[in-house]
Amino acid sequence: MSIWVVLGGMLCGAGIAVAISELIPAGSQLTAALARLDPAGQQRAAGWGWSLHHGTDKAGLVPGFGRRLAELCPWLPVPSADLALLDMDRGGWLAAKVGCGLLGLAAPSALAALAALTGSAPPAAFPIAAGLALGAAGFLLPDLVVRTRAARRRADFRHAITSYLDLVGLERGAGAGPTESLEAAAEIGGGWAFERIRMTLDGARRVGAPPWTALARLAAQTGIRELADLADIAEVAGQEGARILDTLAARAASMRAEALAADRARAGSRSTTMVVPIALLGAGFLVLLIFPVLYRTFGAI
Repeated sequence: MSIWVVLGGMLCGAGIAVAISELIPAGSQLTAALARLDPAGQQRAAGWGWSLHHGTDKAGLVPGFGRRLAELCPWLPVPSADLALLDMDRGGWLAAKVGCGLLGLAAPSALAALAALTGSAPPAAFPIAAGLALGAAGFLLPDLVVRTRAARRRADFRHAITSYLDLVGLERGAGAGPTESLEAAAEIGGGWAFERIRMTLDGARRVGAPPWTALARLAAQTGIRELADLADIAEVAGQEGARILDTLAARAASMRAEALAADRARAGSRSTTMVVPIALLGAGFLVLLIFPVLYRTFGAI
């Protein structure tokens, strides 16, 4: 088992090193902030990804390994929209996948090595099969985490866009132009979603680009179609001078109806899920009631 001890130690050490390095807080970098202020830089960064820690990057072996892996394997499926919405870097995400996979692959070997040192070694096939299963699960775990977090964050963004539509409509009703309405409404609102819209519009203003173009680019990066609809409405108002108050109000009402229907469906599914534990609890209670009778009946035979 000496080979298993060496292999388990190497894989376990590599996995722990990757996991610990991902937990270390990142230091701020000016390049990430400048990239988000420049719409052209945003478009270039969309293919590369976003930073793992809210627009920051970490200089070190693990992020460099992730970037190198992204360069060598561009065919690997990457949830670019989810990563952009979560401000996560593509290289850091790939490094996390590899780290979790190595950690799952090394855990059974390390346990088998410890068991061998105590004199109760398991069969050689056990660490191989368990390591492959845990390694595959660990490699796929970041996908599930990113997908879940992105879905929750995208729902929050949609709620914020509903309020943003109302604010834009109020600004337009007060006589502001399309560009001024979009920027003023973004300044009024708070939260990370409004901050993201505000930074996007600020970057568009700095380079002289239309704000609806920047919003459409942000919608394409994050996969939020409601933001693309707002960009289309603002573009019609900015280029053709059309009145959009009724359109904004109708779109906001439609989004609220969709959110309400989604909340009701979610509540209904959770209510249905609660039937299972309640049924199991009732079945257990019935077993406790009839167990003495069954014991006396069949125990006497």
